[in-house]
Amino acid sequence: MRSLRYLLIPVIAALVCAALSWPAAAQVLPGLASPSPQPTLFVTAPIVIDGTHVLRIAAPASPSPDAMPIETRAFLIASAIGQVLSTESATGKTVYDPASLKVSIQKEGSENVLVVTDAHHQAPFPILTVTTVDARRANLTVAELSQVWQGALESALVKALERRQPAAIHRNAELILRAAIALAVLTLIGIALFRFLRNRTAATIAAWSILLLWACAVTYALLQFPQTVGFGHGVIRVTVRVAFVWIAAFVADRLIALAIRQAVRWWALIGVPPGSQARSLLRVPTMSKALGGFSRFIIIVVAIIGTLSELEVPIASVVTIGGIAAVAIGLAAQNLVRDCLGGLLVLFEDQYVEGDYVMIGEYNGIVERLTLRIVQIRDSRGNLITIPHSSAVQVVNSSRTWSRVDYRISIDAGADVQKAIEVLRATLEGLQRDDRWRDSIMEPVEWIGIEGMSRNGVVLRAVMRTKPLRQFEVRREINLRLHEDLAKAGIALGNDPSAPFVTAPQASPDPS
Repeated sequence: MRSLRYLLIPVIAALVCAALSWPAAAQVLPGLASPSPQPTLFVTAPIVIDGTHVLRIAAPASPSPDAMPIETRAFLIASAIGQVLSTESATGKTVYDPASLKVSIQKEGSENVLVVTDAHHQAPFPILTVTTVDARRANLTVAELSQVWQGALESALVKALERRQPAAIHRNAELILRAAIALAVLTLIGIALFRFLRNRTAATIAAWSILLLWACAVTYALLQFPQTVGFGHGVIRVTVRVAFVWIAAFVADRLIALAIRQAVRWWALIGVPPGSQARSLLRVPTMSKALGGFSRFIIIVVAIIGTLSELEVPIASVVTIGGIAAVAIGLAAQNLVRDCLGGLLVLFEDQYVEGDYVMIGEYNGIVERLTLRIVQIRDSRGNLITIPHSSAVQVVNSSRTWSRVDYRISIDAGADVQKAIEVLRATLEGLQRDDRWRDSIMEPVEWIGIEGMSRNGVVLRAVMRTKPLRQFEVRREINLRLHEDLAKAGIALGNDPSAPFVTAPQASPDPS
């Protein structure tokens, strides 16, 4: 979940950037409309002015040999629009006046021609011809489509001409310069405040916020100048699409994670006796986390491929290179594959889960983290030990279903052994009757008796069964109570039963 939090930050940043640039994006999105309702009958080409798709011309999918190719027609229209938007080298002003520019319709046979005039150019300048093919493709008459294109073309040309006026360019440049200075000051203030943000998440959000402001400012600046407005629209278009890709990835990750949790819970409980369901439920978070991490990796890879596709990076080359790299990595990292296969076996065979007390090789402790590749255990000294699954040859699980206290104590060799056994039994049974320990002990005494005898003392041994992971605190409580009970009974303790018995060396006979 922590990784998803940091994954959401750039997604939210992209959404905010797209929202702040929505007026321009709204002009771009019509160009992203679905293809023609009759894609097999017509081919189309967009007519673009300053990065905005104004209209779309059409041609038959199977044109006659003498028909003009649609690419040539689109090039001629773009050239005519370029002449209308051209500027005078002496004054820097546009040839056509945006205040008086008009787009009119001239009738030529069965087709209409859109022409441009203004106060300085009374002679109509033809831009494009509205053909019957264009009208059939739009399911309109030639007259109706001519009126639609007339309004769209006139609005787009007027905006493009106004953007190219020297006064507008100077005003926009001054505005952008002021915004850049303000952003630079805010960035310096933000950098100075970073050291006071002790919360890592807050610092990350602040850093992404500054980057977001700069991205929005740069995008806005690109939209203000005719030389860069097309690139600005492209940035918005790509940003919107990439944001949707990552939003879809996030939603898919959450849905798949929910489905995995439900499926694992159902699988863990199916056919399990009621008494063993508690243990099966412990497997649910561990397996869900491991399988969810694998699915998240796949989703991120797919999202990255989708992002590269939106950035017009050749996916075939990326996939080919990635496949070759995957084969090379697989051959070079065979242990990694063994680790992951071992992790799957650990999960599905229920060898241990997070929270179990295990011994792996020479290390023992609580399982703190379990993934498909590694297991991390925390020992009694607080050390975090990371062990790959391929290295876990033998695993001792001390908390599977139930645990056991194997208790040994040495009493003095001259003490009343039978009385000491009764004291030990009474202590264990009294511990179970205590309300604080009743839920921790399953069987107070499995068996009890004399384990060994020596001149060091008599070793008494008792075994009792406890709930998982409760054996350690139960043992400490037994030590406390038995120390007091033996003292009251007047039974002295012997030597440490774990200490080896050493026979004193005999003196050698006097040679004399």
